[in-house]
Amino acid sequence: MPKSEIIITDNKVYHLGLKKDQLAPNIFLVGDPARCYKITEHFDAIQHEVKKREFVTLTGMYQNQPMSVIGTGIGTDNVEIALMEMYTVLEFDFTTQERLHEKPTVNIIRVGTSGGVQADLAAGTMAIARYALGMDSTGFYYDHQTVDETITAIEKQADQILDNTIDSTSRFKGKIYTYASKASQVIIDALIHQAEKREVPYSVGITASSPGFYGPSARIVDGIQNTVPNIKHELAKLSVDNNRVINMEMESSLLFHLCDALSYRAGTICPIISNPYSSADLIDYDQTIRDAIELALGAMVEVINRPA
Repeated sequence: MPKSEIIITDNKVYHLGLKKDQLAPNIFLVGDPARCYKITEHFDAIQHEVKKREFVTLTGMYQNQPMSVIGTGIGTDNVEIALMEMYTVLEFDFTTQERLHEKPTVNIIRVGTSGGVQADLAAGTMAIARYALGMDSTGFYYDHQTVDETITAIEKQADQILDNTIDSTSRFKGKIYTYASKASQVIIDALIHQAEKREVPYSVGITASSPGFYGPSARIVDGIQNTVPNIKHELAKLSVDNNRVINMEMESSLLFHLCDALSYRAGTICPIISNPYSSADLIDYDQTIRDAIELALGAMVEVINRPA
């Protein structure tokens, strides 16, 4: 087995800037670094605050449990860096650069925002991901196999939908492929339980992870032609084993894919802030984000208290 190529400088991982004792195994991931502080407003104490490049990490205590929040910035490429360096902090000896024998139980909940895909899901609905559809290419660089037939069926149907939507004259016809991944059932269950307990509207299904905010999400910008037009409307047709695409965001596909490979428990909750069939955006954005944070905090405590 070749030596792991982890990068440690001054006893810190390269991009996150974290030392061994500055990360808890119970982690919230957010795209917007400013949202880190909205989560830690609920913490009982904060022991560490580390800022490096676009990454922000806060570690402290919530209801007597150690927890961290990491602001990754936008996209699966940033999530890849964060996850691999979290893995390094939690499972490697920085001196020998060898993997430790003891493996922690790691719980990760992403708290994000998303655009709606389905006409019947109003802005303000909490989208809880059971599966993620990766339209990014990052996941292809981690060859983790799956025995989940639903994942295989989602990939096949999504590839067909996207290819059928691309014009026959496009140079990219037949070149856009997807991968699918699955959230951890224990976190799905906890998020559902918290939403029902607090009487917050929610939907469970497939989160589509786009590699970009404009063209890859089919936003029209004058002077630019999108390869896949009307992508939200087309993905709304996807349905496998009663799982349909309910929202679009930019991080969950790689999160679930890598966490499954690492045997980490991971899930995502994203408020739907817009409906593609309606011009009405979410009215109280801040309150909906607060609701998502409270659901995620409650779910994390619930998950910690369940056996691995």
